Amino acid sequence: MKWWAERMNIEIAKILHADIATAIWKDDCYDARSMGFDKKIIEVHPTFKRWMLGFLKMKLAFFLSSIPNQYEAVLFSNEAITGIHRVPKNIKTFYYAHSISRHLFDLEDIYRNKVIWYMRFIFIIANTFFRILYIYELKKVWTLFVNSSANKKRIEEWIGRNDAIILSPPVDTSTFFPYKQEEIAPYTSALWLEYKNYYISFARLTHIKRIDSIIEAFKELKDKKVLILYGTYDSQKDEFMESWKGHKNIIFHHLNDNSQLPFFISGAIASLAISKQEDFWMVAIESMACGVPVIAVEEGWYIESMIPEKTGMFISENYTSKELQEAVQKMNYSLSLSMQESCRERAQKYSLTAFRENLLKYI
Repeated sequence: MKWWAERMNIEIAKILHADIATAIWKDDCYDARSMGFDKKIIEVHPTFKRWMLGFLKMKLAFFLSSIPNQYEAVLFSNEAITGIHRVPKNIKTFYYAHSISRHLFDLEDIYRNKVIWYMRFIFIIANTFFRILYIYELKKVWTLFVNSSANKKRIEEWIGRNDAIILSPPVDTSTFFPYKQEEIAPYTSALWLEYKNYYISFARLTHIKRIDSIIEAFKELKDKKVLILYGTYDSQKDEFMESWKGHKNIIFHHLNDNSQLPFFISGAIASLAISKQEDFWMVAIESMACGVPVIAVEEGWYIESMIPEKTGMFISENYTSKELQEAVQKMNYSLSLSMQESCRERAQKYSLTAFRENLLKYI
């Protein structure tokens, strides 16, 4: 599965008629050309490999990359921010925080616990260094964009800047909209799924996204089906798929072509968005754009984007499995259908047109 930050960066580049510099442009990335992007794609680290050593080499590649004077401005995102050290003083710098690097801050303990015990001391030292570097780099940026007020608060608390501008990511409402039953059937029938007879999760298969909670809930909800979509590089997919065995109502499906995603969403009763303390998540607005309500935790980004009882329903921040099960049972087909129009109306706030207008106010 391809992720929304990559798609959004392409949309930003199209709006600004800008070139794109990235670590690597692989076969499993979005096809920017088919999306209408016609400028230059620069690969800073074409041999990039995942995991720690690859991460360090990528950061070094951005640090050593020089920015030609031909550009009037540079917009950084994610780990590319390390390239700011080589930007000429006459070039304006922007940073879009899809998410603050939370492995350096509030989620450090979760990532540390994934590391083999005898490597944890090295992890702590490296994390401390990169946290100091990251704070320094973000303080050098001329203008900071964030995707939500939750992210803005984290910028204020962790970075010490209170001038971040909220610029929520867009959803392409010409692609994400309610598809008809006959249009959805070719995708869902192969998985033995019927129209509006299943729930959907399309978050990464990681503990942070709390996919394990969904699996445990549906183990008890034997008369309810859930479709769990995942991508090639989801870090805990093997663990989760092992825990699912023997439960035919829990269906895992590898999605490597995101053009199919709106069809799978449109066929669902509701999307499940229970990830912990999300500063922004496309699950909510892509679901609403498809006319599908969301069952979400009452915290972070979901409070900003959703309207309770109109575009979905909330469960408590520290929900129990029983509470999640009750929400699934309450969100039936008729209730889902009654929320369709409200969902579509709400999604228009995050349309590409609205995003373009807001972005061009600042760049």
